[in-house]
Amino acid sequence: MKKYNIRVSILLAFTILIPCKVLSQIDVLTKFEKSSIKGTPGYFRVGKTAEGQWWFITPEDEQFFYKGICAVNRAGTQGGRRALPGQYAITVDKKYNYQQSPDSFVRACIEKLHTSGFNSLGAWATEEFYNKNVPFTEIIEFFKEPPFLPSVTGNLGLPDIFDPAWEVAVDRKARALCSPLRYSKDLVGYFTDNEIGFGNADDFGLDPGFQGGQFDFALLRLVLGMDTGKPAFEYAWNFLLNRHGGSFERLSDAWGVKITSREDIRKLNNSKTIFPGSAYSDDAQAFVQIYAERYFELANKTIKRYDPNHLILGCRFGGPPPTYVLDAIKPWTDVISANNYQPILYERYDTVYQYSGIPILIGEFSWNTDIFKAIPFPGETLQNLSVKERMFRRGKATLARTAMHEGIVGYTWYRWVAPASTENAFMSGIVNYEDNPDMHVTELQALNPELDKIRMKAVSDNWKISPIKNGEMTLFFSELKPNWNLYLRMSFKEGKPEIVVNGWKMKGKVLKFSNIQNVIYVKLEVIFEDVTIAGKRIEGEKGIYEIKLNRAKEKFYGNFSGNYNGKNMTGTVKAFYFPE
Repeated sequence: MKKYNIRVSILLAFTILIPCKVLSQIDVLTKFEKSSIKGTPGYFRVGKTAEGQWWFITPEDEQFFYKGICAVNRAGTQGGRRALPGQYAITVDKKYNYQQSPDSFVRACIEKLHTSGFNSLGAWATEEFYNKNVPFTEIIEFFKEPPFLPSVTGNLGLPDIFDPAWEVAVDRKARALCSPLRYSKDLVGYFTDNEIGFGNADDFGLDPGFQGGQFDFALLRLVLGMDTGKPAFEYAWNFLLNRHGGSFERLSDAWGVKITSREDIRKLNNSKTIFPGSAYSDDAQAFVQIYAERYFELANKTIKRYDPNHLILGCRFGGPPPTYVLDAIKPWTDVISANNYQPILYERYDTVYQYSGIPILIGEFSWNTDIFKAIPFPGETLQNLSVKERMFRRGKATLARTAMHEGIVGYTWYRWVAPASTENAFMSGIVNYEDNPDMHVTELQALNPELDKIRMKAVSDNWKISPIKNGEMTLFFSELKPNWNLYLRMSFKEGKPEIVVNGWKMKGKVLKFSNIQNVIYVKLEVIFEDVTIAGKRIEGEKGIYEIKLNRAKEKFYGNFSGNYNGKNMTGTVKAFYFPE
């Protein structure tokens, strides 16, 4: 039986789960709902237990919580095969005689990986690490294959996935990358891409104060205005006219602009004319969904053509995707992958999981971001934490909560190597350019083995219904002030909230609080700091809000009303409570 670092199946089960005994191989597999299991027997699979908790399942039918590291390779950067050697490569070549043989470098990296408490290789590990008794993932990056749609920024546009030439290109790539791995027992599965988007579903770019990224217009409008004769152009126009009875007159009425021919869209794009009709937004969203559906279907079928045995792990979303993209991905992926650099990891992706029902793998994570370091803990005035202590404390709490989520099957640390951290500049590497352990290793060494135990305990719903005593609550508001929907954190000691509440560019205090039969009432005062958005300085002001929340396990739902800078504010609130 092959062993992958810490095997959850040989840990003693906790009393809140099952009677204390060592779980056998057969016991573990019988814990899963047969209808939920995805994948091929004898290879990595994914499945949901009778208690509702998702796990990877190893080729030996053992539960597996994935803890990986991105970009373990000689270059030490994202890109894998495409990565250009840099300072780390010089160290590797000299220290391990890599040019003669990569074997000693590979062995050293795997030892460091296990010493740091990780059990897997994430995206952009290179081929010398494959099939070394360590679970790994492959990333295909279909979106880097031509032909491309036009881009208003001059950067690489989205691929024209309606063009037969794109299907040929991705087939060639899948054949080259997937065929050699078809029978690998260590391969967990394939990421199709990294942090791709499917274009805008609205015209954010027409707002001169908003940087819309790659696109000025919705994807539909961009494609309708491109050169004639291109496959995407023809597809989009057929799609649109079919939705409007084949008539330019009906299309004009629906969109609220005059369109008499296909050429008119190009003229309207050049003048950045606003399309006021609500039907335009509906059409634009429907086209993005069709594009996404076609992408996920082609990616799935192309990979399966050359490797029917391994899991499809999704496209590593940069953030939670909209529901219409989740609808597009559902039939074609086994696991949704998404990257996250925020402390609200559990909260962000709970919504994705509850909507889709698909297990989630966090493709990238690091606690070395401002939002971990800049927001004090509510009671921190008495603790006097350093920025580093705050980062580690918040980061470790975030990963512990990640392991508690029934739908999240693992996480991946952002990167293997980075410049060395200093007291004034923290980096995100496990090792630095000199191949020495960096500052995060000590914390991760202690935390990573505990995540399996935390997950085993969390299978019970007991923590979700435990009384509010000592813990933390995250509150999400529809709009605390105009165009401001960021969250606040509130801490509890012995069932009472600490006076201070904190959030990004916000601080405040609890004015009133009651908790009667799982109905919470809170009155908050929130002070907003000065901020600059799109070059415009917005002065901070004060808001007073009254909140009522009803409990549903670890979640609370309710409404608020209040006053911000003389303006009445009302809206919805969703909150999550985590006991210590």
